[in-house]
This record gives sequence, structure tokens and C-alpha cells, in this order.
Amino acid sequence: MSIILETDRLVLRPFVEDDVEAVQRNVSLWEIARMTTRIAHPYPEGAAADWIAGHGEARAKAQEHTFAITEDAGENEGSCAIEPIIGAISLRKLEPGNYELGYWLAPECWGRGLATDAARAMVVFGFEKLYAEALQSGHFIDNLASGRVLQKAGFAANGVARQWSAARQGFVDAHRLLLTRETWQRARQDMDKAP
Repeated sequence: MSIILETDRLVLRPFVEDDVEAVQRNVSLWEIARMTTRIAHPYPEGAAADWIAGHGEARAKAQEHTFAITEDAGENEGSCAIEPIIGAISLRKLEPGNYELGYWLAPECWGRGLATDAARAMVVFGFEKLYAEALQSGHFIDNLASGRVLQKAGFAANGVARQWSAARQGFVDAHRLLLTRETWQRARQDMDKAP
């Protein structure tokens, strides 16, 4: 059964074969690849097809849940992109109850709050559907915009680490962030109490 997550402006859905071209084109961009840990640059021809083909097995084994970020069809006016796929977001299991959030977004859609919307939807999915106890994420120190996205989604600073960048072919300092189930539940209770 396919899981679809919706926000006011976005639909997060499983990738399909028709998405290959859009993914290949987007992740081939240096400005996307350089801010991720796992996307190589140059991005190999055919890698998007292989990546999408592996999602079903990863989901079936409960190892990684990856979604295409698309704009809601009802919100097309003012859309940031021509293509239906504007990004990707996933939760990858690190150990039982502990997942890592990762994402990328097409550059023409940056600065519109869409990454924050997608991250918040994935936080709810992680805690309510995957029964996570903690979610981790991070961003390279030269990607402050991603740090703001994660903070708005509830994550808090949890140190600095050296992380491999496949695109940069080296280790880069990265801010690590954490969101626990307890912190998330407390924030939700506080919002419910607010007038």
C-alpha cells in the first residue's frame, strides 16, 4: 500500500518510474549535490532510475522511507517549478527507533517554506507511523538555510561532526540536530494549549 502525506501546499508520495528524468536532472546540479552526503557529482547517467528502483525493497524492509516532494495540484497558481517533482525527502533507519531525516529541494523552490512543510510532515510520519523514539538530521556548516528548515521542524542542535560528502569527495564539518519523541510531544501539547 502506498503512503501519501499531504500538507497545505505539498503532496509527498512514493517515486514512480516517470519521475526518473526529473530526479536525474535535479540531482545532477552542483548546488543540490554539494549540500548532501550521498549524491555524487557528476551524477552518473542511469543512477536516478537505479535509486528509484530500490525504494520498494528499502520500504518493505523498513530501512528507508523515501517520498517525492510535489506541489499540491490545487495550489498550482504561483508554483515554483514546471516539473511535478520539486524534491525528495526520506527517513532512513539508523537503529531501531532512531531515524535520520534527509532531503533535497529544486533550487527554484528555495526560500518558500516548502522544505519546512515537507520536513514537518516527515516528523509526524516518523513519530506517528514509524514509532520513532528519535529523529536525527544535519547540515553542512555552509548550508545555514537547511539549519533553519530543521529548527522550524523542531530539531535542536546536537553537536558538530565531520561528514562525508560524495559530491565534494571529502569530509565537511556538519551541524548535527536531534528531535526526540518526548520533545516533539511536549511541543504539540504546548501548541494545543495555546489560545
